[in-house]
Amino acid sequence: MMMPENHLPTLYAAADLNLQLPDAKDLITPEDASRTRELIREGGAYTPAGQALQATKGVAQYLGTDSAGAKKFYNDLPNEDKVQNGNVRYVTHSALNKEVSRRIQEPRDVYKLERLKDAEACLNAFRDHPELEKRRLLAESKIRRELPKLKQKMLKAENITNCQVSGEPLQPDAEVHHIERQADQPHKSLEPANLLLINKPPHREIHDAAAHSPDALASLALEKKWPYKPRT
Repeated sequence: MMMPENHLPTLYAAADLNLQLPDAKDLITPEDASRTRELIREGGAYTPAGQALQATKGVAQYLGTDSAGAKKFYNDLPNEDKVQNGNVRYVTHSALNKEVSRRIQEPRDVYKLERLKDAEACLNAFRDHPELEKRRLLAESKIRRELPKLKQKMLKAENITNCQVSGEPLQPDAEVHHIERQADQPHKSLEPANLLLINKPPHREIHDAAAHSPDALASLALEKKWPYKPRT
């Protein structure tokens, strides 16, 4: 996603880590082995919460494809799997690993398969670096500390007086609802755009209907004739 200069994400460089990548198997040419490892070290980045990213300049190498294939992969990704910092575009490791895994399971010649497996092993070594794992644990600890405070913070920040789904007067026992479930998207646990303050009855109805996405919630609201407006 393009972001204004004063809202650029904070990223840390993989090059600043003591990144130990696995040795390539003998089948992989020295050129391919060196190129993959160089790109991960130079193009890798991670967020304060420990999310691993890779610059798009390495995508073709990791996926064993050409520039057209790399461009198609990037263009087909949802915005949440893309990060742009200045002139550098990144993709999330989760999206990259998913595509690498898909390609490994296709009928390809032995060398292409081994190249994909080598890229997968190197990408996972970066993802599992102790510094990134530590940051993910710290992020989880912060979420646990902040969750009990969310209701009061929302009331204070937004001066909410009505249920943000049904539009009825907000009850004292109103609850914080995560539009995308915390269990599925823990990194969105504290994001204002993913939070609603709602009364208990509609909260139960949402969960009973398994309306656990923005589109599903919007459809349920339409069915129930709730004056709900999706958050942006």
